[in-house]
Amino acid sequence: MKFWLVLFALLMGCSSVTEKKTLSENIHIDVEELKLDNGLTALIVRNPKLPIFSLQLFYKVGGKNEVPGITGASHFLEHMMFKGAKKYGKSTMDFIIEGSGGSTNAYTTNDQTVYYENLPSTQLEKILDIESDRMENLLLDEDDFNKEREVVLEERKMRYENSPRGQLYLEMMQTLYKGTPYGRSVIGDIPDLKSVSREQIFKYFKRFYAPNNATLILVGDVDISEAKSIIKEKFGKISSSPSVEEAHKELKEEDFAPKWTIHQTLAKKGESPNPLFMLAFPTYKAGHPKGYSLDVLSSIIGSGKSASLINQYILIEKPIATSMYSAHQSLEKSGFFFVGGELVRGVKLPEFREDLIKRLGGFCDSEITERNIQKVKNNYLTGLYGGLDTNAGLGSFLGERQLIFNDWRFYKKELDMYEGVTVNDVKAVCKEAFSKPSVFVSVWNMHK
Repeated sequence: MKFWLVLFALLMGCSSVTEKKTLSENIHIDVEELKLDNGLTALIVRNPKLPIFSLQLFYKVGGKNEVPGITGASHFLEHMMFKGAKKYGKSTMDFIIEGSGGSTNAYTTNDQTVYYENLPSTQLEKILDIESDRMENLLLDEDDFNKEREVVLEERKMRYENSPRGQLYLEMMQTLYKGTPYGRSVIGDIPDLKSVSREQIFKYFKRFYAPNNATLILVGDVDISEAKSIIKEKFGKISSSPSVEEAHKELKEEDFAPKWTIHQTLAKKGESPNPLFMLAFPTYKAGHPKGYSLDVLSSIIGSGKSASLINQYILIEKPIATSMYSAHQSLEKSGFFFVGGELVRGVKLPEFREDLIKRLGGFCDSEITERNIQKVKNNYLTGLYGGLDTNAGLGSFLGERQLIFNDWRFYKKELDMYEGVTVNDVKAVCKEAFSKPSVFVSVWNMHK
């Protein structure tokens, strides 16, 4: 798939083909689908360019699936998945993958846990055997469990307690989503991490780590027929989880909506000598049509050297900030728009917050132009095609959409919505977002 040729034509406007087709019609991804009787979904894309492949396993489980008492269970389990299973015991997986010249890692978010490997094509059957083994027969060795507890607690300290930026983000999420599953740390609360038992994690594992809660993505130099056969052999015998669908149905969208109706302002002591801040507004869940206009808005005002926030607060005679940014975050059940940065020491936070909200509202009329929107769209296309040109990038692209929307083809709707974003659309969401009650959080060493 020569994505760059399509990209060049789209950006230069010189192809008679692209003039007749929408952006989504110009992107075709050859995906072979496999659905096993136990519920496992597998998506396979053949790319014979190099004798390598990327394998990714998306489990639909993350911080939002936890309850008080076992916060951090998804992330803790991610760590334990590398500690061995029935057939491939302690340290075996890393030894095999690294010995084959490959790499492996994983990550956990509010909505999902993802494991991925990049390996030579000769290792396909071996890695599928390893993944099926730990999906079905994870060891959760007691000694390893207790040792990893300390590793996770140290990671928690590094990410939050010892990181002003981590403190800032956590405080923002806890305030914005107070009383909802998104208001908890993905790594977990310290009391829960210290007290959670192996039995509790094992029960969590058996409920969520099952073929009917997983999507397998395979992209690279593989034989489609052979890959399907191996996947059926290795994963087809694993039992589905009888309660995982019920667990997902219990999570109602209204349970994730922010509960506050007035502006929230919090100041927290941290080690940053200059004030760090985040200003957040509630928006929409992943896939909502207005979300794509909000994505465009965030890029216009907060991305790149010519961004509105940079011009207003940094590139002035007496800078107010040393860094500024904005982003729109779409989660499975909710979303939020946030502006953040580092301020010059001595800036008065109440006055800055008031000025920032006022300026954001002014951007709705002054910064949303056809030229700025087209620039964002061009940058988006460049990033999109660059990502799709790698096995891992394409696999992640497909897996995200299959997991969140239950359909990897949803990208076509997304591309049409991005392509259709207008000046009026962005102005409308700008005025709507910045008129909502906000959360303003700051972290700094107030005594320096």
